[in-house]
Amino acid sequence: MKLSRATLILASLARVRGQDLNSTIVGCIEVGCPASSAIPRSDDCAVADESFDAVGLVRVPTTQKTLNGLSWTKGVNIAELPGNKTSRSVFYLGTPPDLNLKDTGACSVFLHGLSPTLSFGGENGNQETANGQCADAMGSDCVNALLDRARAFVKGSDNNSISGADLCSALQDNLSKNITGACPHLSDRPWTKMSSTALTGSHSPQPISAKENATSTCWPVLPKEHRLTYVTDYVVRITDFSVHDIQALSFAITPILTVFYPTGSGSGIDGVDASLTCVKIMGPSRASFENMRDGSGKGSAISLSPSSTVLITMGALLLGITLGI
Repeated sequence: MKLSRATLILASLARVRGQDLNSTIVGCIEVGCPASSAIPRSDDCAVADESFDAVGLVRVPTTQKTLNGLSWTKGVNIAELPGNKTSRSVFYLGTPPDLNLKDTGACSVFLHGLSPTLSFGGENGNQETANGQCADAMGSDCVNALLDRARAFVKGSDNNSISGADLCSALQDNLSKNITGACPHLSDRPWTKMSSTALTGSHSPQPISAKENATSTCWPVLPKEHRLTYVTDYVVRITDFSVHDIQALSFAITPILTVFYPTGSGSGIDGVDASLTCVKIMGPSRASFENMRDGSGKGSAISLSPSSTVLITMGALLLGITLGI
């Protein structure tokens, strides 16, 4: 018996409520983004003072039991700043409420420069629903080389006196200078477009508080009781409004290196834990799926595919910016 698209998505929702993600990266359908009141069949995920038309959520793989459940969430929005039209990607770390990082250091390194040329392929070239792991987009040899380099650097005896943000910055610098040989197919890509953030320490980012989230309509993490921490953002100036460029900006894949390491005897991990996670926003929008499921989209003058709604939303926002709406 052939199951309908709606039945399959409902089945995946049931698995998500059991906190077993139905694919490597999930989006607004799974995390429950509210519908936009401004653009039909589109979502609007508001988190603290941010608002996103689409999000992507991915688990962080780990070999340490105490680190199970970590995740990265990416949201993308289009904005007009004074003199600039921009695409802004925002990254959040999702953590279990009982996570204990005593005597544990942690770094995140974002490889933004690789994004324009990475792809999971996608059915019929559809980047909105394309899904996969870093090995699919970068090659397993490149991924392993990055992880080996990160582990070796953090373990290195010369770095024992470095901690926190300084170690993370040094790790970023080391990767940018040494990794191209291990990833020859990416050697002509801009490895310099990286950023790093220390995830622990006195100046590390803190989870979004209940007060900060009081007016939010969305909490793009699973399980819902997990905490969200704004870590960093990445802004790209928009100079072209072609459909191709909108799609490239909207569905760009961001590789994130996450490293945890013990700094004292009270740490819950027994060695350096390094992982490379690739995240992108995912479609279709939840609003378009609900429209399809309840049948309200039937008989309309214009029939839109659910898989095109995120791109249409981005295009509408860009058009609004261009026209000064």
